Amino acid sequence: MQLVAWSEGVGSCIYTGVKEREMKKEYNIPENLTIAAVIGFGCPKRKIKGLKNRKELSEIVFSERYGEKLRLL
Repeated sequence: MQLVAWSEGVGSCIYTGVKEREMKKEYNIPENLTIAAVIGFGCPKRKIKGLKNRKELSEIVFSERYGEKLRLL
């Protein structure tokens, strides 16, 4: 998600250390789930320099073994 967002000019940041109890209440997250990390997205005030045309995910990610075509379903 972060790479796609970046390629569209949207910045992001992953962070931990959230106030889990308050976040679960605010977003109605069940108690049996744990929040491991949160990714925030936003549009920067200035244009992001260095945007790149990235390869498709299927070109760089494989299923089970190196070289095996990516199977998401």
